[in-house]
Amino acid sequence: MTEKNFSKEEFSHSIMLNLPADKVFGYIATGSGIAKWFIGNANYYYGEKSIRLGNETAVKGDSFLWKWLNKDLELKGIVTDSVKNKKFGFTFGPLFHVTIDLSQEHNRTKLLLTQKYQDPSVKNEFSYINCCVCWVFFLTNLKSVAENGFDLRETEADNEMLVNR
Repeated sequence: MTEKNFSKEEFSHSIMLNLPADKVFGYIATGSGIAKWFIGNANYYYGEKSIRLGNETAVKGDSFLWKWLNKDLELKGIVTDSVKNKKFGFTFGPLFHVTIDLSQEHNRTKLLLTQKYQDPSVKNEFSYINCCVCWVFFLTNLKSVAENGFDLRETEADNEMLVNR
């Protein structure tokens, strides 16, 4: 992001991962995968509250319940897009929609995350800025976990001032 392309409507962050797209997709589209770097506990549901297994890929129309690690915070939402090894989208709280696009570049996978308002007439600047900053940490954590096996999240200290909390 630069000053020229900064927008209060949406932001994008990207990372390069030394993994094939199918492995990266597993980290973003399965309950067990996303819990390794982002959420403390993730469950995807289909039909009438049938739960997907931890390594089963969520599909468009699934609902989810995510619970943060060591926080009294949970999020319910809907998977809006799921194209194997290419794209994954979901509602992110009542305000936002997140899309993750994957592409191959020189034997690596580029992950592009874009977050925008679901309804541009309903905005919350604090939530927007908080998400913009937090996604930087969590995408860095994804790279750390996926490539090196190290989870950078703080699991013991209860201090909201920590950037990895």
